[in-house]
Amino acid sequence: MTDQRLDLLTDWLEIFFDDENFVITTASDDASFRRYFRIERDNTSFIAMDAPPEKENCEPFIRIAKHLIAGGIHAPKILDIHPKQGFLLLEDFGNQTFLNVQKKSFDIQHYKIAIDTLIKMQSLETKSVNLPDYNAALLTTEMQLLIDWYLPQLSDEQHSQLQAIFTLLSDNALSATQVFVHRDYHSRNLMLRANDELGVLDFQDAVIGANTYDLVSLLKDAYFELNPVNLQTLLNYYYDQTGIDIPFTEFERQFDLMGLQRHLKVLGIFKRLSIRDSKHQYLHNIPLVAKYALDIANKYPELSALIDILTLPDNQKHAMILAAGRGERMMPLTKDTPKPLIKVKGIALIEHSINALKKSGITNIVVNTSYLAEQLISHLGDGSRLGIRISYSDESTGALETAGGIIKALPLLGNKPFVVINSDVLCDYDLSKLTLPIGSLAHLVLIDNPAHNPNGDFSLVNDHQVITAGNKSYTFSGIGIYHPDLFKSHLGTEQKIPLYPILKEAITNSQLSGEYYQGYWQDIGTPERLELANNS
Repeated sequence: MTDQRLDLLTDWLEIFFDDENFVITTASDDASFRRYFRIERDNTSFIAMDAPPEKENCEPFIRIAKHLIAGGIHAPKILDIHPKQGFLLLEDFGNQTFLNVQKKSFDIQHYKIAIDTLIKMQSLETKSVNLPDYNAALLTTEMQLLIDWYLPQLSDEQHSQLQAIFTLLSDNALSATQVFVHRDYHSRNLMLRANDELGVLDFQDAVIGANTYDLVSLLKDAYFELNPVNLQTLLNYYYDQTGIDIPFTEFERQFDLMGLQRHLKVLGIFKRLSIRDSKHQYLHNIPLVAKYALDIANKYPELSALIDILTLPDNQKHAMILAAGRGERMMPLTKDTPKPLIKVKGIALIEHSINALKKSGITNIVVNTSYLAEQLISHLGDGSRLGIRISYSDESTGALETAGGIIKALPLLGNKPFVVINSDVLCDYDLSKLTLPIGSLAHLVLIDNPAHNPNGDFSLVNDHQVITAGNKSYTFSGIGIYHPDLFKSHLGTEQKIPLYPILKEAITNSQLSGEYYQGYWQDIGTPERLELANNS
């Protein structure tokens, strides 16, 4: 696939260098829409920033970089700018991120250098650089991301408890000394250069806010955990170096509560990056960030309500509705309408599955989409209209079949067993009773063989063990619960993978269980079956 922006960037660099004698390689992505490329030419390297103008504004980066450099902070020098296209050519600080160095060999002196740089940055005057205030509205908007993206549906009482906590954390931030705030001063945005000189990156979102904000970003980093002794040593180091005129216990409380504000925001951001932007790598950092938040919630009695709220995601069951199929057998009804939106008794087919899941207490639902996906997404939205939360797994390049679709959606489904249901199934089975027995990687709901599948799919022995063939056959209902480990041999692949061979392997290993269900079930696979369902 052609990368149009990379082509435009290359054309611009050819004009800047007046030739084509350079090599472009990817340097890094970040959590925004920006990309960075390393440009190598004549034993010299540069960094090119690609910031799409419709998504990112380069002006704050340019303005703040000049301000930091003038103040003696090692921000990258800007060598050339193409503001209309959103391209910047920057000084290259190399490959030695603070994070990578600490992972290889922790050095507390590096942290003291980072704190010294932070103190210097906080001493800069801020009027001339025209920074926004980190005010109550912005602080609260950030914390709202926790509710919007990370937490499941909350009760009215839980909402009230969170709003009170948000106010407490906002008031704490505003009561602290107000200084220049980098806003992402952590190990991935700091570069260790020659002679342990510290380079500072990613400062374009700087504001005027609490002096503890950048400190907690550094010492309670989402990507690297300090042990408690080193953290306390460095917190004391900052306190001593700045000569803060409040008691240390009060300063430490400001630090703790400021950290909680940041970590609540980050939990929402990391989940949003996965759900909205398909940047699933940030999910691996959520446990550490959640740990930071829970540690503080347990430390201060006024935050005790947060303990139960933050553990809600761990207790939530997730589900996936398979909705990416084209519905060929339903033509011509599916020519201009995705099959999941065909109405059965006045309700979209997929909403029957959603209502069944919601009734069972499952409100975190992943829907995979492919054919006419925009209609499905427009109809369902984020799920709030239906009292649930919906995430989408995009298969727009081509439906991946059942197992392939599940595998692609795994980052959205968590690391615990999850329910999967076909979007074209009507059934009155109580999904709240669907559990995964010990030793099983999957558990299927089986039914009597319908007329369109007279030979069935599986058999049952010993009441719950599924085998491929036995004395009596049953049909797989399209309803099951799966452990992520069922698919572990296929992780990292994005291709069409049917489910049956994976289930057959589980049968071989005695890891597939099932149950026989005799209640109402109807598969809406053809116009004739749709008519039957509407008339039943």
